[in-house]
Formats: sequence, structure tokens, C-alpha cells
Amino acid sequence: MSDLSYATTKLLSLLAYPLNQALLLLLVALLAWRWRRLAFTCCALGVAWLYLCSTAWFADLVMGSLEDRYPPRALSALPEADAIVVLGGATRGDGHLGSMADLNQQADRLTHAAALYQAGKAPLVLLSGGSGTGGRPEAEQMAEFMTLMGVPADALLLERASRDTHENAVYSAILLQSRQVRTVLLVTSAFHMPRAVPLFRREGFEVIPAPTDFQRLADPPVVPRLLPTVDDLQRTTQGLREYVGTTYYSLRSWF
Repeated sequence: MSDLSYATTKLLSLLAYPLNQALLLLLVALLAWRWRRLAFTCCALGVAWLYLCSTAWFADLVMGSLEDRYPPRALSALPEADAIVVLGGATRGDGHLGSMADLNQQADRLTHAAALYQAGKAPLVLLSGGSGTGGRPEAEQMAEFMTLMGVPADALLLERASRDTHENAVYSAILLQSRQVRTVLLVTSAFHMPRAVPLFRREGFEVIPAPTDFQRLADPPVVPRLLPTVDDLQRTTQGLREYVGTTYYSLRSWF
């Protein structure tokens, strides 16, 4: 994928964000103020959509439709494989003052991969993640945390070039096939699995999903489920983004 195509894809993906959709509707309402009925309808739709996407009820509904396809599995229930593959998305990047990268809410991918390695499920851990901005590749950032969690450096294989899930699979395949890897334990967020699994299977791997980072909590939320929160808006945004990404990948015939 060219740099221009990659940038265009990322910009277009912003249209899938509920906040941006609501702002666009409010902008239309502002521009159409002379047509009061149209302006009121756009304004009401924008506010209602943003409210709905910010509730725990709707966030759980969206996330559940993705996560239920790949339920959690105990470490003891997972078979051994040739390698563990960890997809990028667990860090925000290097901080200005910190000595290490800043982890985000998907950092469960790293702890789960480390647990799999410590359980003897595979002798090799591939970390897949480049940089879309020219900074330090995410694979290098993740490797620092993996070594802190007890995974030896000689067990790590870094894929530093990928910028999205499709490139994760393509570039990882180049490294893994040279090592005769056929079976992989794929580690990523549960909501991301429906997009990631078919991409790696297309590259010829036997894929064993090892989902983590489940977004629905077992305990009831502190805030009532119909009251809006920033956290629930973020979860809804992630879920909708996955649906848009899956649709785009299907149109590109990448599955």
C-alpha cells in the first residue's frame, strides 16, 4: 500500500467515528439553518446518535457482536504452536519524558502473549507493528515490555514494517515462513479477531485464535448503563471501526 493510499484510508476511516458523524450532522444543521425542519432533524439526529454511542448498553451491544465470535479460552485449553503472533495496537507511542512507550487499553495483548510463552505454548514470539508516522516501530516498543515480563530477547522476532492489519499478516508471513512456521497462536483483542484471523489464514497459516482484551466487564458499571461516558463512546468507536475495516478489506478482496 502506498503512503498516499495509506493516508487516504486513515482519513476516510475517521468518518466511521460517532463523534465525527455527530459533528458533521451538526455542521449540516448549521448550514441549513434557513430550512428549519432539515436543520432541526440533523441536529436531533447528531445529538441522539452521539448519546446512544456513549452508553454502556450500546457499547456492549456492538462489542458483543464481535467478541462473541471468539470467546475466551483458558491457557490450558490452548494447544501448542510453532509461534505466537502478537498484533500491534498495544502502545500509544513513545512519550516525550518517559523512557519507554506508553501503553494503552489494548496492552492485554502483551501480558497474554507473555503468559502463553511462559506456559510453553510456543518457542517463538513474533511482534508485528511498524510506524505510520515515521517514529519508532511499535514492534520495538512492545519488545521492551515483553523482555520485562520474562520473555528472552532471543525468543522474539520483530516485524517492523506493517501499518495495518493486512500488512501485519503479509509481512509476518514473510518472516515466519522462512522459519518453517505453520501453526500460530494469534494474539489480539477479541473484537479485532474477526478481521485478523482470515488474513493470516489466507497467508497459509493454521491459526489458533488466542483472544484477549475483552471489552465487556462482568461486574455492573459504576455509571448507569444509559448514562453517557467517554469510555463507552471509545468502545463503540472501536467496534464500529472494526466493521468498517472488515467491509473495506472485503471490498479489496483481502480475505
